[in-house]
Amino acid sequence: MKKNIAIIMTVLLLVVAAHSVLAEEVSAAKENAIAALKVSLPDAVVDYAVREYDDGSYEWRLFFTLGGQLGECEVLESSNEIRKVTLYEKAEGVLNAGEAMALLSQSKGALTIIELELDHEDGLRYEGEAEQGGKRYEFEMSATGEIIEWERD
Repeated sequence: MKKNIAIIMTVLLLVVAAHSVLAEEVSAAKENAIAALKVSLPDAVVDYAVREYDDGSYEWRLFFTLGGQLGECEVLESSNEIRKVTLYEKAEGVLNAGEAMALLSQSKGALTIIELELDHEDGLRYEGEAEQGGKRYEFEMSATGEIIEWERD
């Protein structure tokens, strides 16, 4: 019995160590993506970042403010290549992505954002997917903080 407990403890320690290394690598990749954006837009202030898996590779979707604008940028993780930058005018009462996702978490409880984008077709709003308690949800949120849609995926 003691031998089994020792084996289980060893395996748990290895899993925790591997998770810690992975978390550090992801954090470094995020910082590299932000640095790549700062080369092009040094005054951009990144307020939220989401790591997404798309077409066989990871990319970072960075949300930032730049003066009176909201911005969204896609950065390929493997090369830190900036694939797309979009800017929107930030009107009075509009939340940046960090504020909007904090408000969503406050309203819905602890969750992990899996995908997020800033859409402007029907007025500025955040759209995405979140995971909560092992379940996936799709959501839409106005840029002023109103939750328009929250449904199980």
